[in-house]
Amino acid sequence: MIYLDNALKMEKNKILVYGAAGYMGQLFLKTIQNQNFDLVLGARQTFKTNHQLRIFSLEHKTEIIENIKDAKLLINLAGPFKNTNKPLVEACIENGTHYIDIAGEVAELGTVFEYNEMAKQAKVMLMPGAGFGVVPTDIGANLAKQKLPNATHLKIAYVTNGGASRGTLKTVLADIDKEGVIVENGTFKNAMPAHKSFLLMIDNKPQTLVYNPWRADLFSARISTDIQNIETYSNFPGFIVKMMQGNLLWLRDFMLKRVINFLPIGPSEKQLQKGNTICYAEVINLKGEKASATIMGPEAYVFTAETLLIITKHILSNNYKIGFQTPNLYGVDLIKSIPNTKIV
Repeated sequence: MIYLDNALKMEKNKILVYGAAGYMGQLFLKTIQNQNFDLVLGARQTFKTNHQLRIFSLEHKTEIIENIKDAKLLINLAGPFKNTNKPLVEACIENGTHYIDIAGEVAELGTVFEYNEMAKQAKVMLMPGAGFGVVPTDIGANLAKQKLPNATHLKIAYVTNGGASRGTLKTVLADIDKEGVIVENGTFKNAMPAHKSFLLMIDNKPQTLVYNPWRADLFSARISTDIQNIETYSNFPGFIVKMMQGNLLWLRDFMLKRVINFLPIGPSEKQLQKGNTICYAEVINLKGEKASATIMGPEAYVFTAETLLIITKHILSNNYKIGFQTPNLYGVDLIKSIPNTKIV
């Protein structure tokens, strides 16, 4: 019996990367190429690869389970995550497979959170937002709160310098003027994009960021910090801000229909190397006292590939916590493990 248990544990130690054919999938594979992972790739259609490839859709749970039955961890890189996270999470729970993805919107994390109790019963961890979209802001928010434990308000802001993948652009542009949320007194309230702004000093120069009501931090930070009032801000080009405010939507439609498919699939190698990110978290208490934390790191897609690698290693080493978790589970050490990253 002991021999059988050990054999089963050895057998179920694979990593299955779903959505491996996309831009982020290919970048992640390049990042882990020197790692000794037992790797399997999953996709909806075939593509050229040197790894074992399993082709399956997400329409039938039994088909998903059959393809992930030997996987200890499933990494979902197939967006939009509002279409892929639910069937994959359900299959992972039934199969006893840990699940992570790189979702970056509040509703996407909310969907996965609904499976928290089921995941605990199945003894698996669910960690959506395991990329740049949540990792540095979630950890930064908690660093700021450590300095001011009685904080009641939290502002999260980030600036990215680099390109965007075609898939990300499609997702963002499609819902660019749609209503999102803000966290007030512990509850979600409706909020429009770019309805307010926030001035952030970068290299002693002010940069105006606008309210981003779709950010996954609104969900993750509420859980990890227990702060009841949260706002999130991002940098966007001026014409994108106008679209967020309901203007220039004819240009948005033109880009989606006529332009976007002719753009590069994602940032070039030069953009990946030269790009950078800044994540800022500021907390305030009822006395008006403030504390903040800033995390400066590599280009956003590079950042994501590195966080996925680190979190994967933790899970393979059985360093995880069952149920729904935010990236702050791994704390500041996760940030310190990422090359070219520093905390202020």
